[in-house]
Amino acid sequence: MKNTGPRPEWLREMADFEDSCRSISVGGMAADLGMLGAPPAESRSVFGRLIEFARRSKGLSVEQLAEQADVDLAEIVEIERKQNAVPQLRTVYQLANALKLPAGKLVEVAGLATTRPEISNAALRFAARSEPTTTLSPAEREAFEEFVKVLVQASDAG
Repeated sequence: MKNTGPRPEWLREMADFEDSCRSISVGGMAADLGMLGAPPAESRSVFGRLIEFARRSKGLSVEQLAEQADVDLAEIVEIERKQNAVPQLRTVYQLANALKLPAGKLVEVAGLATTRPEISNAALRFAARSEPTTTLSPAEREAFEEFVKVLVQASDAG
């Protein structure tokens, strides 16, 4: 009987590929199994603020964003308001699509993947210059646009 399993060369190629990845996740299972750990509180805070600013800059209410992203309203409120909120991977991808942000970089900002230094630095600058208000101030809008620009550039480069 002939062996129908994967070729040893293919297995080596896949092992080398996985070794080059920062984390491996199939449908968020790694996060669900606790293999990635909880995101740091500062990441969750920046993520929530970024989602709020992106939503407000598009003129969306929380209800409208929830509907467009197909995410539970309570989950978005929790992400935007609670510093200890840990978003689900699916939620991050849905929000990225609805807000037109690079999903992979948003996963980093949410603390669900290893954060690259340029993303981390942009997040710190964004957090330092943003304050929760009903409308974005010119400084907040500038901070938000600079942060999104870094996310998009990092997405295009990598």
